[in-house]
Parts: sequence; structure tokens; C-alpha cells
Amino acid sequence: MEETGLKDCSSTDSSVETFYKDSVVLITGGTGFIGKVLIEKLLRCFEVKRIYLLLREKKNVKSEERLKELLQEPIFHVMKNNNPTPPSVFAKVIAIDTNFQQDRIISDGDRKLLLSEVTVVFNVMASVKFNEHIESALDTNVNCSRKLFDMVSQMQRIRSIVHVSTFYSNCDRSHIEERVFDDVPFGGHDNILRIFEHLSAPEKDKLIPAILGPMPNSYTFSKKCAEIMIKQSYAHLPIAIFRPPIVMSAYMEPIPGWVDNFNGIAGMCIPMTQGKIYCARGKPDMPSHSVPVDYCVAALLAVGAEIRRNPTPHQGSESPMVYNFATDHNNIRWGDYGWWAAHGCETRLGKIFGRYALGVTKSRIVRQLFVWWFVLQAFTADLLLAIVGRKRKNLRLVKRVLALEDAACFFAMHRWTVQNDNMRRVLGGLSEQERNLLQFDIDKLDWKDYFKNFLPGIKAALSRCSQRRRKECG
Repeated sequence: MEETGLKDCSSTDSSVETFYKDSVVLITGGTGFIGKVLIEKLLRCFEVKRIYLLLREKKNVKSEERLKELLQEPIFHVMKNNNPTPPSVFAKVIAIDTNFQQDRIISDGDRKLLLSEVTVVFNVMASVKFNEHIESALDTNVNCSRKLFDMVSQMQRIRSIVHVSTFYSNCDRSHIEERVFDDVPFGGHDNILRIFEHLSAPEKDKLIPAILGPMPNSYTFSKKCAEIMIKQSYAHLPIAIFRPPIVMSAYMEPIPGWVDNFNGIAGMCIPMTQGKIYCARGKPDMPSHSVPVDYCVAALLAVGAEIRRNPTPHQGSESPMVYNFATDHNNIRWGDYGWWAAHGCETRLGKIFGRYALGVTKSRIVRQLFVWWFVLQAFTADLLLAIVGRKRKNLRLVKRVLALEDAACFFAMHRWTVQNDNMRRVLGGLSEQERNLLQFDIDKLDWKDYFKNFLPGIKAALSRCSQRRRKECG
């Protein structure tokens, strides 16, 4: 992929730039998909003083080592190549050893440092596993955020806090308004966890469907609960709730088509990159609320500055400001993903026939036939690999794709309309220079141009995964 298409980040008369200049930013979820792009954009386009990342030890890898590995990833190569002194820029990023399973999530020394320095907080951490047990989802998405905000509420210089939620936190409603809906059953999430303390595992499993109600999974339910928790306990802070929809690979920044995980639509399109035909279940004419990750981060940064510009709604308010980063216009239909993705095929035949490689059907029977055919292909391929003494991988890939499709099925079968007045106000309040720096107008996004790098981006991510696995295996 070409490392081009970057927006001009040279100094302008931008008040957004003024807000972030010399700011000290605290980020959770910095090693995630959105978090990486957020860190890169802050370092490349804003003169921040420092970025603190709350990182936990993972698989016996210390937080400092995880930070080093993070800054070596391809997403930061563009900045390394274009910056005369990359070490001085990367030195601004500091890892804070964190353990959210403890009451005090960081050491006393680090806590004192953050309380005295931090001015801006982006809470991007989340468990995005749709099939996770509801207790685990509530622990990560609600309780861990509560521990963070307990600390943030004591910060002496705090000016802006943005909590990243999801557009689907209220997907039990057909029209998503920019406000927090406090309608969780069983007396709220805290009471649910207290009830669970007295139940056995089988009893919990029987109760979970009643708790989720019309919500499709524990992820959306727990994100809704996190919003309620913020409204109940932290609305007095300069805090906002930012709701992006499905976040896809980058459009332009820092690398067109860049993606680093296959949890969303990118994962469902993996068979397409391999020349295989696949059919998912959904309603082809339903709009898919999707945004490129660089648009998402640009909007996130604009919201962070907006909180400082307009503090009045937060003072004495009973609810935090909510920003729905979604639109009723310029959305891709689920049934058209194959057609759009085919723009990134390398050959003329691929562009012509690639659009038929990914289909969407309402029929359970048709979808099941494709599943059986898909599994048969994978089983046969793995059998051949086993005969020649190579590692089997096709059936495992099929299972991952099917799990992703099962998670996405609910969203591909339903329609939502959007209230986005707050988000439009943020966009309308930007100067021409700021809009050039932070491009996130979904209504003007050229999807045909976007999808030229969509499949190449997935292929590049698959290649990086293969290289990493070979390296780990010695």
C-alpha cells in the first residue's frame, strides 16, 4: 500500500491546535485499533507535551516493553520517515503500569504525577467481544471505567474528558438520540452484579436473556450501562460521550487502507481476499453505519476540543453531552459491500466478478448452504495440508469468520435513524483550516475512492500477522 494521502499538519491558526498545544493527554486502550490511530494523530499533527498510556502487563510482557513494540508498528512508520527527530517525538509517550483488577489501578507515585499534570483524557478501552459473559463485559466496560473516572475526578488541571462508547449502545431503539437512556432492568448494572454474587453458573446463564432483553449481546448492553454510570456519577465533570458506529480501516491517514485487526467487516471480507465466495445473513437493503478509523479519530479529537470551547452545557447538567458520530446519509447498504470492495481488486476480472464474492441474504437456508460449502472447502484444504505435513489453518479461519458474521447479523438485519445535532454543531464550528486538519464529514466521504485500498489493506494486515506468527515460532 502507498503511504500517501496524509493531510497537511503544518501549523495553522486553529483553535483546536491551540487547545492541544502543550496538553498532557491520558489515554486508555492505546494499543487498540482506535487508540493507535489516536496516538499517531496526536504525535504527528499536534504539539502535545506528553501522552500517558495506561498499559497492563500482558502475557508476561511489561508495559514499557509493550510501548516499545507499539511504537515500532507500521502505523508509525510514516511519521518516522517524515520527522527529522522521531526519537524526541516518541519520547513524549510514557507507559504507566496499570492493573484495573485492583482498587488503586496505578502506583501512588504515578497517581500523584497524573493528578498534577493531565489536562485531557480519552477513555478508549473496552472489551469488544460480543459473546463475552455479561459479568466480564460489565467489569471491563463499566467497573474499570468507574475506577478510571474516580481518579480523573481528582485531577487538578483537567479540561476535557471523552468516553468512547458505541452508536449501538441503544440499539434496542429504532431512532438513536444524543442522550443517555437510563432503562436497564433489574435495578441497574450494580444490582445485576450483586444478584449474580448469589447465583450459580447455570442460574446466571438462565437469567442472562432476561437481563439483555432486546439488546443483542453483552457488549452493547455493557456499553449502555457505562453511559448510565457516567450520567449518575460523573456528569459534573467536563465529560462527553462519543458514539462511533462500525469503525473500518483507514481512508487516508496515516496509511490508506490500514487496519490491524479482523474483529469487524474486515474479518468478514477475508474470504474475498482469497478468491472465495461467501454469503452472510442480513437484509441487503439495510444501511450499514460505518466510518473509517481516521475519520473516527478526527471527530474524537474535535469533540475533545469542543468540551473546552462550550463548557456551559456541563456545568450543573444532569447528563453529559452525547455525540452520535453517524449519519442517515451516505451509508453503504449491507448488500453492496462486495460491489464496493471489488474496487480494490488487483485485476480487471477481479473487479468484474469480485463483487459477487461477498453476498448478503435474508434466507437462513441459503446462508446455511453456503456455510456447509465453506466448511467443506476448508476441511478439504486442511486435509491436504495435513497430508504434506503442514499446519492446518483453513477450518480455524472459517470458524472465526462465522463468529464475526453471527455477531454482525443483528446489525445487518435492522435499521436505525440518527440524531446527530451535537456532532453537526462540532463540524459546523470548525474553521476551514481545522476541517483540513480534522476531516470527518461522513456525508462527503467518497466511498468509491475509499474502497480502492480496502482489500489491499486487509491483505497487508494478513501478511503482517503471518510474519509475526513466523517470528514467534522462531
